[in-house]
Parts: sequence; C-alpha cells; structure tokens
Amino acid sequence: MTQPTSPVTLRITEDDLSLLDARVGQQGTRNRSDVVRLAIQEFLHNQPLLTDMKTVKIPLGRYDQTQLAKLYELQGVTPELAAQEGIKLYIAQALERLAASNDPLDAALEESRVATMRRSEYQE
Repeated sequence: MTQPTSPVTLRITEDDLSLLDARVGQQGTRNRSDVVRLAIQEFLHNQPLLTDMKTVKIPLGRYDQTQLAKLYELQGVTPELAAQEGIKLYIAQALERLAASNDPLDAALEESRVATMRRSEYQE
C-alpha cells in the first residue's frame, strides 16, 4: 500500500531540469516526480551513521557487480564492506610508499628543530 504524498514546489536550473529529464525511464521511474522521489530517498537513506563520517559513491561496471555478487554469495561480503576493506588497504599501501620518502625529510626537520636556539621573546 502506498503512502499519501504531498505536492511540493521546487525551483531548479534548466541544466538540472535537463539532467532530471534524462533520468526519466531509468530505474523504474516514469516521470520527473519519480526521479525526484528516488533521488530524495537515496540521499536521505544513504547518509552516514555519524555526523563526522563521509559517504563515497563508487560507480561499478557489470563485471565488478558480478564479482561482488559472487563474493556476497560465497562469503557474505557486502559491496560496502569490500569497498571499506579496499580503501583501508589502499591507504596503508600509499602511506607505506610515502613513509620511505618522508623519513629523510622528517629527519632533516627534526635536526633543524634541535639546531634552532629557542629565544625568550618568542615564547609565552
């Protein structure tokens, strides 16, 4: 059973209206209202749990979707969990690569700090 709806007036640019019209007929939408409702639902329901969290939307091709579906069937790994693990792995590897180039810079910075004499007029 569908819930009753309320009409809402909305002002958008011509460019956004063109993008909206281009979505009509996709994902089961029949008209502009369906597209707007779907967009609102996706926006409101896909918000992060905490205010300081961010959401990342990743477009997936058919191959990746198929592989993720297999992974879910075999191990119960959701696409979201796979993406989180992939991001963590990427960050760890990137930081590891950067650490090698940052070590000499960090050592030079520390050496410079030690060599700098503290002056009383610059301290509180």
